[in-house]
Order: sequence, then C-alpha cells, then structure tokens
Amino acid sequence: MERGAESKSRWAWLPAFMPRVSALMADRRAEVGADWVAHCWSRGVVAGEPGWLYAAEGALTVGVPADVEMISTWLTLRASRPDAALLIVRPRPEGWTAGGAA
Repeated sequence: MERGAESKSRWAWLPAFMPRVSALMADRRAEVGADWVAHCWSRGVVAGEPGWLYAAEGALTVGVPADVEMISTWLTLRASRPDAALLIVRPRPEGWTAGGAA
C-alpha cells in the first residue's frame, strides 16, 4: 500500500465518529484550499506539531492544540452546546503553494 493510501485508511473512521468535524473540514478545504488543509493535517495530526490543526467533537480530539486558549475555547463551546464541533487550522500564509514556497 502506498504511503498516502495507508495514511488515508488510518483515518477512515473519522467521518463516522466526527461527522461535524468532517463537514467543517470540507468547508475549510473550499475556503482555503485542500492542499493547505492537507498540509496542516500532516503537520498537526500526523506529525503532532502544536497549533497546525486541532479538531474536537464529543469526547474525541485530533491534532495538538497550540496553547491552553484552544482547549479553553473547546471546553466553553462544548459546555454551551453539547453537539458542538471545533476545527482550528493555522491561517494560510500569503503566497503559500503546495510545494511550501511562495
């Protein structure tokens, strides 16, 4: 199995268990580009680097929060809306391309 296919199959459970996060990710792909969201996923979820991508729904989270403020945002949102979901993706820099250079 190719590395990309292996990575995708590792996360195949996510849409079923985090449907709101999946919808938010689809929206974010449309807003900032699938290449940027994939880059943030790779850095924040796969590599575990803080602040690149953090998502939460119910009792599940993926990614690494950048700071306590991200966790506080999630806990506040969840307390007010039990069906809430959160997706934080690092802002795309001006001129960024899929190769990573401007």
